[in-house]
Amino acid sequence: MSDIGVAVQEEAVGIHARHVLVLSQAMFFCCLVACFLIDHGAAAQNDGISFYGVYAPTILILVVGFTCAAVGLWRTASYFARTDAPAFSVVGLRVLALGLVALLVTPFNRGTFLNWAHMTAGVSMSLVQLGIVALLLMRRRTFSSVCGLVVQLAGGVISAASLPDWHFGYLLQGETLFEIGFGLCLIQWTYAVLARSEDVVSARSEG
Repeated sequence: MSDIGVAVQEEAVGIHARHVLVLSQAMFFCCLVACFLIDHGAAAQNDGISFYGVYAPTILILVVGFTCAAVGLWRTASYFARTDAPAFSVVGLRVLALGLVALLVTPFNRGTFLNWAHMTAGVSMSLVQLGIVALLLMRRRTFSSVCGLVVQLAGGVISAASLPDWHFGYLLQGETLFEIGFGLCLIQWTYAVLARSEDVVSARSEG
């Protein structure tokens, strides 16, 4: 296959991967909005997104949202694996996909062990997300990626301030902002790896 054919094929694969990612993220946030509309009281504000995984009327909705997000993350990792994306981003996305399952099977209100397991999974996933975004900014610093980082950091600060007993019950909003920021940056990652692939093909053609 010619370099032009390779470039066209890679672009088609990249666009498809981006569509899968956008659709899966949209499904996740739609489910989150549905959960919010069902209950956004004090318990949800204090416990964050995890509240919807233990609140009977919203458990199934959150499972659907997390499943869609996990599939999108895993598919995106598979796409990144065939590009020159850093290995950490590939492994990290798969860790995040599995982490969503871990959050569902460790209800925080079922004892100390599950509570700690749930928190450990959540914090670890947040650190992985920040690492993936940091790699993005090293590769492609655009207005959209910087905005995504700002939104993510704002959500992280709000979430951190809501965890201690400081009577600042906005964990739900903080976590939601954090995920929105990460989603924006992750979509930018698909542009970054596709642009890099096109540059490589172009260099080969010129050579």
